[in-house]
Amino acid sequence: MTIQYYIKKPFKQDFEQNAKLLYACFADAVQTSLPTVLHSHHDRLELVYISEGQGLHRIGNGLYHTKANDLLIFNNNVLHDECANPNTGMSIYTCAVKNINLSDMRENEIISDDFEPILHCSDQGKIIKNIFEGMIGQLANDCCDADNICQYLLSALLLVITRQVPKTRKAFSLRESELVIRIKQYIDDHYLEALTLDGLSEKLNMSDSYLSHKFKNFTGFAPMEYIIRRRIGKAQSLLISTDKSITAIAAEVGYENNSYFNTLFKKMVRKTPLDYRRYYVGIEQYNKLNRLSKF
Repeated sequence: MTIQYYIKKPFKQDFEQNAKLLYACFADAVQTSLPTVLHSHHDRLELVYISEGQGLHRIGNGLYHTKANDLLIFNNNVLHDECANPNTGMSIYTCAVKNINLSDMRENEIISDDFEPILHCSDQGKIIKNIFEGMIGQLANDCCDADNICQYLLSALLLVITRQVPKTRKAFSLRESELVIRIKQYIDDHYLEALTLDGLSEKLNMSDSYLSHKFKNFTGFAPMEYIIRRRIGKAQSLLISTDKSITAIAAEVGYENNSYFNTLFKKMVRKTPLDYRRYYVGIEQYNKLNRLSKF
C-alpha cells in the first residue's frame, strides 16, 4: 500500500530574503581540543550543533554543560566561549548568518533573552545535522549554484530551529541583577583600556572586595581575570581573521609587552599566538599571512 503525505498550509516565511550565510564548517575533536575564549560578534548570528561528545559553554551570563544533539545559539553581540570535555572530546557543526530580522527581535537574533540559548534537538537533530552537511558539501565542492542551494538550506535550518525545536525559559535564578550588569557592561565597554580593580571600584562607587565578590559570584571570574579573557578572546579572533602582526594584535588588545602577551595567550589557549594562527588558518594561508605580516 502506498501512503501519501500532503503538505499542509506552509508557515509564513519570517526570514527576510536578504538573510545571508557567511560560512559553514565542521570541527572534529582534535580541532575543538583548543579552548575558544570569551568573544562576541557584532554583525552576525552563530549556530553550533554538537554532533558528538560533550563540552562546557559560557553564553552570556550562563554556564552550560553541553552534549551531543544540543544546538547552541549565539545571538549578535552575545559573549560566548567553549571548551571540549577532555574525556569525551567534541565534534561540532557551525554556521554564521547575517541580515536576520524577526519581529520583536534585535537584528541577527532568533531567540529572545527570556529563553535558554541551548536547544535540545531530540528527533530534529538528524535533520539539523543533514542540513549542515548539505551546506558544507555544497561549499566544499563549489557546486553549480552552491550559494543558492545553501540559501534554501539555511532557510530550512532556521525554520526547523524556530518552529520545531522546543525552547526552555530561563529560570528566575539566572536573571541578571542590575548591579552586576552595570559592572559587566562597563568592563565590556572598556576592557581594552588600562583598567585596574581600584579604578573600577572608584568609577563604580563600590569597594574592591564587594565588586569582586558580586562579579565572581555572577560570572565565575574575578574582574581582572575576566578582562584578560576578553582580551585573549579578541586576540584569537584577530589572529584568524586578519593579517595583522602578532605585535600589532598584542598592542590592540592592551599589551605593549609582546613576551607577556605570548605567555598569557599560551597559558589560556595552550598554544602560542603564532602556533595558534598557523594551526587554524592552515599552512597555505599561513604562508600567505607570513608574507604579509611581520611576526
